[in-house]
Amino acid sequence: MKHTTTTCFAVLAAVLFAGAAAFAADEKEKDKPAKQTVTLRDGQVLEDAYILDKKPNGITLAYKDRCLFVKFSDMPLEYQKAFGYDPIKSARYEKKLDEQKKASAKADSERKAREEKRKADEDKHYKDKRINAQQQTVRKLELQLEEAKKRLETTEKTISQDRDALGMSAVGDTQISVESPWGYGGRIRSGTHNSAVTNKLMKEVDTMSMKRDKQAQDVIDLQLKLEAAQKTLDALMQKK
Repeated sequence: MKHTTTTCFAVLAAVLFAGAAAFAADEKEKDKPAKQTVTLRDGQVLEDAYILDKKPNGITLAYKDRCLFVKFSDMPLEYQKAFGYDPIKSARYEKKLDEQKKASAKADSERKAREEKRKADEDKHYKDKRINAQQQTVRKLELQLEEAKKRLETTEKTISQDRDALGMSAVGDTQISVESPWGYGGRIRSGTHNSAVTNKLMKEVDTMSMKRDKQAQDVIDLQLKLEAAQKTLDALMQKK
């Protein structure tokens, strides 16, 4: 079958190239297609050209290390007859190729649209996930800030109560007035009978004051974190 097909192409090539197709005497050389120098209508010269393939609408010529498809409609009439060119079959074949090309383009377009939709859905899911996580972060910071403010408020009340207690200390039936909750050397000037109580209250005030300062700083830090988190959330919401 291979020998018959090759021989047929070789004969057709001889007709097409209007030259003598040289065949070797031995069986091995018969399997090789005839090669000719071909000059096309546009003046292009193909050296060592031979028929590589045939379609209803034309043939593929191979020459050197290249290939060229030539449509039958671009060939002289005698070559068209030699190759059995049928305009109707050629038109049907080209119509089929066109339909296949359109179908392939449509499939590529649909595949591209699906890929774009998939990517858009993934992006949306990722953005929604980030927004949800950021909303949780904002809410967590809001709760932490509320708790920090409550702790600070409680500490300030305790300090206020201790200071009020330092303003009038009572021992038995004797009351000793204190000029200021903050006396010289960090202690209140008081009588001998209530100095221990006063010093204890003063230590508590000192301790609670340091605690209050730390809690106040915690409130400030949480407020800054909350502001930054809220800005990030706003930016994400704008890009949605």
